[in-house]
Amino acid sequence: MVIARDEEAGAVPARTPRRAARPVETSGRVQGRDLLSDGVRISVELAPLDVPARETVVAAVRDLLRLGAAARAGRTFDGPRWRYDPDALDAQAERIVRPLPAELTGDAGLPKLRDAAAADLPFTVFLGEDRASLCIDHRLGDGFLSVMLTAGALTGRKAPGVFTSGPDVDPLPSALAATFLRHPGRAGAVVRDRMAQRRTPYAGPTVDAQRRSLDLVTGTMEAQTYRDLAAWSRGRVPPTLAMMFALREALDRVGVPVMDEGSLLVDLRRYLPSGRSTLANFVVGHPVDLTPGLDAAGARFTRDLHVGRPLAALAAGLLTRGWQRSGPSQVPAAAKPIVSDMGFLRALEPLPWAGEGVVRVSVDPAGRNGITALTAVLRRRLHISVSFDGSLYDRDTITAATELLRRDPKGLLP
Repeated sequence: MVIARDEEAGAVPARTPRRAARPVETSGRVQGRDLLSDGVRISVELAPLDVPARETVVAAVRDLLRLGAAARAGRTFDGPRWRYDPDALDAQAERIVRPLPAELTGDAGLPKLRDAAAADLPFTVFLGEDRASLCIDHRLGDGFLSVMLTAGALTGRKAPGVFTSGPDVDPLPSALAATFLRHPGRAGAVVRDRMAQRRTPYAGPTVDAQRRSLDLVTGTMEAQTYRDLAAWSRGRVPPTLAMMFALREALDRVGVPVMDEGSLLVDLRRYLPSGRSTLANFVVGHPVDLTPGLDAAGARFTRDLHVGRPLAALAAGLLTRGWQRSGPSQVPAAAKPIVSDMGFLRALEPLPWAGEGVVRVSVDPAGRNGITALTAVLRRRLHISVSFDGSLYDRDTITAATELLRRDPKGLLP
């Protein structure tokens, strides 16, 4: 791995031996967690912007690519392996930055951005007149990396330090050691909870599991509404869980049948040792039983996070993946509410905004019946992007549910 740094000023005496340059790693096997996201793209749109000149963005992208294979930005994929070609980075940077067609903007256009991105590129930056979009191959990384790439390409500042903070090693062993070896009682708690858990199988109508189309509806929760929701949930339940219950109620009120089980995306970086992070995919969907009610579900979720159940579930899933059968051919016709929170987008605040910023994110929901509300806070406002299969759910209906969610989330909660 090559870490970019400033060379010390001054001549080096002839008798002082120079340290041999470390070779650039140019290929490797795609990690199992990254392969789980094969075929999925994350698309982000930011508006309104004073869009930088194309040559400025190309230069910023080139800097990202040159940080080395461990920074991931320059990787391309060949089946289960990745490649990094130092000699092709300049041409790659030129290909990555493209114009943004008007038909690929807004709620209706952003889901189609994935089809406009070249299949061999790790990510693509699209520049429009008053907005910019980025589409990332999910094998490269999760929402954390997509935010860092956006910041690195568009802010006009140095690349975020996380790109040069360390080698691209599998974070799972460190997270498991920090969580379970240092706290052995947690492993026992995970096993006991798993054995005691009894999930009622879904017995309602089903539909074909194959996704037909990807659609998107977005909305913005005003700062005061978001503060009121945060104050309501503080000390009671995690805000993401409150959002899941609010999403479920909003869907129910507009007539969408909803399952009694939802899912929260958990960022497993929380289990890494202090000061450690990763650019790789390190998130997992954690199932939540909604039948006990909000407070009981909140207590259960908080305990699950504490003992490390989401981390243990990912490890177990990767170990048993080779033995598992292919995905189901049928899924429930009822919607499964999913909430994924990207947190505070502080890295994007320095972008050249031309007004009150709006963030849209499009991503394939987990399962055809999944309705995913992806949330992110920018400048004190909560941005909500609801992704769903447009062939299964009516767009106007999902728009009405999203409007309820953004205007009065507290009114949707018990």
